[in-house]
Amino acid sequence: MTTNVIDVDYASCRHVPFAHQREGIEAIVANPFFALFDDMGIGKSKQTIDAAQVLFHRGIIDKVLVIAPAVIRSVWFDQELGELAKHLWTSTKATVSEYHARTRSWNWGPQDVTMRRMEWVITNYDFIRSSGRLDRLLVAANRRTLLVLDESSSIKNWTAQQTKACLKLRRKCGRVLLLNGTPIANNPGDLFSQGNIMDPSILECPSLIQFRSRYAIMGGFENRQVVKWFNLEDLQQRFAPYILRRLKDDCLDLPPKMPPVTYAVPMSSASWKLYKEMRNDMVAWLSSGTVATAQQATTKILRLGQLTSGFLGGVEQALPEDLDQPPLWLEDDGPTLVAPSSFVATGPVAEVGRDKLDFFLHWFAARLEEDSAFKVIVWTRFRPELERLLREAQERFPSTTVVGLYGGQKKDEREAALRAVDPRTTPSGSLIAAGTLGTGAKGLNMTAVYHMMDLSFDFSLEKFLQSRDRVHRPGQTRPVNYYEVIATGPDGQKTIDHLTVRARHTKEDLALWTTSAWVRALRQE
Repeated sequence: MTTNVIDVDYASCRHVPFAHQREGIEAIVANPFFALFDDMGIGKSKQTIDAAQVLFHRGIIDKVLVIAPAVIRSVWFDQELGELAKHLWTSTKATVSEYHARTRSWNWGPQDVTMRRMEWVITNYDFIRSSGRLDRLLVAANRRTLLVLDESSSIKNWTAQQTKACLKLRRKCGRVLLLNGTPIANNPGDLFSQGNIMDPSILECPSLIQFRSRYAIMGGFENRQVVKWFNLEDLQQRFAPYILRRLKDDCLDLPPKMPPVTYAVPMSSASWKLYKEMRNDMVAWLSSGTVATAQQATTKILRLGQLTSGFLGGVEQALPEDLDQPPLWLEDDGPTLVAPSSFVATGPVAEVGRDKLDFFLHWFAARLEEDSAFKVIVWTRFRPELERLLREAQERFPSTTVVGLYGGQKKDEREAALRAVDPRTTPSGSLIAAGTLGTGAKGLNMTAVYHMMDLSFDFSLEKFLQSRDRVHRPGQTRPVNYYEVIATGPDGQKTIDHLTVRARHTKEDLALWTTSAWVRALRQE
């Protein structure tokens, strides 16, 4: 990364930036298009807010438009606990607006009517898919607008409606900043649309076909699948002047992450019988040669993970990666969530076991005997599993605060959950905060808690890394403890959980496994 020398006075900052944050602030100020791809938890939001205020006070911008995933919109907007409430300067006069189904706003700073007012507009990718909603932003945007695309992997699909909407906004805005802790969630192809939205001069590849001809070897069905990436040094060199990426261990002196403690929980004989039958049928199906895509294989295999959590049914078919609308089964009050790209629910879900749940309830009771204010975050893979956990935890531990984080929940419930895990507003007593990885993990500060348990597992490496760093970030004062609960057969036989945990520890993304890789792994259980 190369930048011009920028002289910034940090005296106005309410929280003095670290050295790495100063480097980021100065790079953002110096470059009209830039990407801050720092590791999760080292202050991308703070660097953005401070840099935007430098640009505002220098008369370069008047407005900042932040596009974020729906689940972290409040991380920016919340008047009490949000990032803007934390990092806006006392010398900045600002209005912060949330652009959604119900527009809300709050004011900040001096009341002097002669002062310029900085505008912040916060919205989410899903919401601006609608042309009518997008048009209002296009009218408001101009060359004095900074466009911030938070969790920019949300625009990795060049053909998705939300990516097209962001491209239209980018063409109206004078400056753009991409934020992401995991910029390459799946493969180098994720950088194609991110780079072109920053500026077409970076890649000099206006089409995906040109990008792949330069960096990918194609194969598979009708030569449509990338089988290998090459020439990545050129890709790295093209992005280098416009990207900063720093790792947390290189920037911050945080308490350690403790090695995960793995608990093996035997399945009942009845559940194990079902599991073996399903696994054998799965291997036969995967080996038959009738599988159309690796994604279909992953979807089928999800049912094995579902069974280790005590449920059966409802997970049947894959969704295309460029899904533009959430499926009907998601309980939501508006188009604010992207459904998980790996499955849809297509029927009733039966409860066939509760081995992991019973383990957790017993484990938490033991922790309460040691510490009456014990707090833990629990991640689950499936919504029925989460709902059962929340219900039974509330019944078993009436004196414990129990909150959930999941897609489609009511706004007041989600805000209560976020306050429960924030160190400034967490309850004084014990806490169980349980969520689904896809909707509960991104962009949240959960440093009130330093115990985190995975009761079931998602195949996505990105979601795993995101969830880990919600508790291990600035503000954490204790070593962070991680726990993994894996199902086994009655005599310790391995299950799909073992494959998932092993892949996590080696930083593999199971969502990208080929059909043959799954067959080999399942046969070795």
